[in-house]
This record gives sequence, structure tokens and C-alpha cells, in this order.
Amino acid sequence: MKKKFCVLIEDDWELMGNGSGNVASHQYLPSLFLMNLARKLNLKLTFMVEVAQQLAFIRFQDADPRIRLQRQLWDATVRLMKESGFDVQLHLHPQWCEATLKEGRLKVGLNWNLASYDSLFQEKLLKDSVEYLQDLLQDLDPAFKIHAFKAGTWALQPFEVLQGHLTRFNIQIILGVRKGLVIPNAQIDYTTLEEDTLPYHPDQRDVTRVSRARNSLVIIPLAYYSPDPWTLSRLAANAVKAKLGQSQSGRDQYDCSETEAREGPSPLEGKVRLHLSSRPYMTHLKIGGQPFCYLKSSFDAVIQRLRKHPAERIPIIIESHTKLYAKSYLDVERFIRYLMDKYAEEIEFTDLTSFWQEVTENPQYVRYGDVA
Repeated sequence: MKKKFCVLIEDDWELMGNGSGNVASHQYLPSLFLMNLARKLNLKLTFMVEVAQQLAFIRFQDADPRIRLQRQLWDATVRLMKESGFDVQLHLHPQWCEATLKEGRLKVGLNWNLASYDSLFQEKLLKDSVEYLQDLLQDLDPAFKIHAFKAGTWALQPFEVLQGHLTRFNIQIILGVRKGLVIPNAQIDYTTLEEDTLPYHPDQRDVTRVSRARNSLVIIPLAYYSPDPWTLSRLAANAVKAKLGQSQSGRDQYDCSETEAREGPSPLEGKVRLHLSSRPYMTHLKIGGQPFCYLKSSFDAVIQRLRKHPAERIPIIIESHTKLYAKSYLDVERFIRYLMDKYAEEIEFTDLTSFWQEVTENPQYVRYGDVA
């Protein structure tokens, strides 16, 4: 069998984690761009839609017609994704469940780790979210099922209770773990990750450990990447340029009832941030605000490493954030076209539902048992 890389672009379709943003500007318009691009290039992709946010909008829609309008646009956009033939799966940030409404603005909570909530909370949020998506989409696709889940902030620890609920709701594919990812305030530490490249069945008590036997859950690690100093410096320069070049977008003139950041320590405090030092900066493949040169270098480096891996079928997750596309539409299109041209013989684009079907038919692709 010829070595093949399975590229999975998954878009975390959401507002900002701190609650700021508006569905029209941060979700509808950039996702419309990505859908149009994918149709033009005959590209498969998956939208991981943030449902806890929508449940919060539903709670407060009668208090403010602007929130109700955003709720309606959210529904219409998700239905458009499905009508356009794209994969729709589940993404959750539990801080939306603690949202409060003050002076026309929603403020989210400070606990971003679903796994740290009690069992009843986890079960109810998963149940409500799964049922909401199914009710929204099953008239368009009677066979629609949720197969994949991504927790907000990549937070899957502690794992034992959460995995039980995911299994109960027939979720099989889980995203979020990455080699070297540590976020102390969110109780995330993946430094003991036993498998950083291949899909694997997780131990029921610890998401970083490979199960010694097959089970119904499959973890797909994010494709990790350490930029070289030159690439890192250019990325830092681009970030500074973007910051200095920020101008009034006009959104503040529309009185569009954006949600806003809640004051308090960020759950992302302590996350490894962009810096230049002797310690390698580690991140994962992502699209959202980066220049083409960075996107190109990151994928080139990952695929060069994975060519040396003995496995013949390797998934490569690319995490997309359309909410951050505003100044990088041309870079995104150029990057995807670059992948399709340069790696035409090595990669194929697919979505998470298709990948779930593939590993169901080929269970040998998923690792379990003793770790070498």
C-alpha cells in the first residue's frame, strides 16, 4: 500500500472563547467564504459547531431581539453547511452555560474545561447539545449522526467521567490532545501523551494513555509543529503588524449587542505562548490569521516528519478558526491550493464522518495495546 496522508480540516465554528464577537461577523461571513472555497476546490471539511453558545443565545433571546437575530442566523448557517454537503459535528465550551445578561451584553463564565464540571452537568450539556443538532439537521439528512466531538480549550482531563458520557451518546471520534500541550489554569497537561501521531483507543481513566484493548472511542492527536527561529520571528512580526494595523471595523457603530470578555484571570493563563527562547515553541497545524509563508512552512515541516513514520495511513488534523479569517482570506486560499498542487500524490482531503467510517471498516488503523 502506498503511503497516504489523510488531511482533515476541522473548523472550530464559534465566537471568541472569552465570549466576545457577533455571529454575523465572526461566524456567518467567514464560514461562507470557507464553504464557497471548498465547493470551488471540491474539498471535504468538517465544521465543529459550538452548541453551548447557541443554547445560551436561546436562553436570552426573549430579552433582546439582537440576540434572537444571532440565534436565528446561527441556525440558518448550520443548516446551510449541511445543505451544502459539509460535515457538521460537535464542539462545546462550557463557559457559555454560565453566561449572564447585563446591559444588553452576554458575559460568559471563567471555567472553560468541560471535564472539570460534575457528572450531571456534563451529561446534561452533551444531551441537550446532541439533541439540538439532531433536531436542527435531521430533516435535511435523516441519517445525520454526531460521530465527533471537540472540547473547548482542548480540555479532556480529568477523562474518566467525560469518556463515559461521550460513549453513552455514541460519540466515537475525539479531538484535542497534542504533544506538549500544557494549560495549568484549565487543568490540561498532555506531556505524558503516549501516542502523538496515530489514532488510538484511549485508556478510560487517562486520555493521554493508550488503551490495552479496543474500545469505542478513537483519539486523533493534533499534528504538532515547532517553528524554526526564522519562521517564528516572521510569525511574531506578522502578529505585531496585525496588532498595530488594527482599525475600527465599524462593528462598534452598529450597536449589534456583541458579547464581551468577562473580567478575571484567563483560563488560558500559563499556556505556552509565542516567544523566542532556547526552549522550542510547540504548536499545531492551524489556519486563522497566519500569513501564507507560515502556513506553508508549518505543513511542509509536519509532512517531512511524517514521511519517516512507518504507518502507511496517517491523519493530519488542521485546526481552522474562521472567526480569525478577517485579514487572511487570500492566505487561506493560497495555502489550500498549495497543498492540493504540491502534495497531490500524497494527501487526500476528507471529513470526520468519512474518517469514522474508514476506521470502522479498517480497525487496524487505530492503535491500542502495549506502547513500545
